Amino acid sequence: MAMSRTAEKASNQAREALSELEMQQRIEDLKNEIASISRTLQAMGGQKVEDYRDTVEKLAADAVHASVKAFDSARSEALSLEQGFEKQVRENPLRAIGIAAGVGFLFALLTRR
Repeated sequence: MAMSRTAEKASNQAREALSELEMQQRIEDLKNEIASISRTLQAMGGQKVEDYRDTVEKLAADAVHASVKAFDSARSEALSLEQGFEKQVRENPLRAIGIAAGVGFLFALLTRR
């Protein structure tokens, strides 16, 4: 009977040791799985960052293109107006001098104290 109790204790101790090893193995497996999930999420996050960066770069390039186009349009319009004014001054020089004198006189009246 003493032998069977000793054998039973040894058997219980062996089962506990085995179950402790199984728990350690399961914990190690969970750690590895969590690390794998973490790497996957990090890669997905990195891809999202790249996607957002590409979108922002495209929007910035579109904005630059639109502003250059608007600037060119405004410049060509200003050149057109300048040529129109120059043509009017050349065709009617006395009228241009009179208008300039009138504008100067009004400006002087408005700025005088």
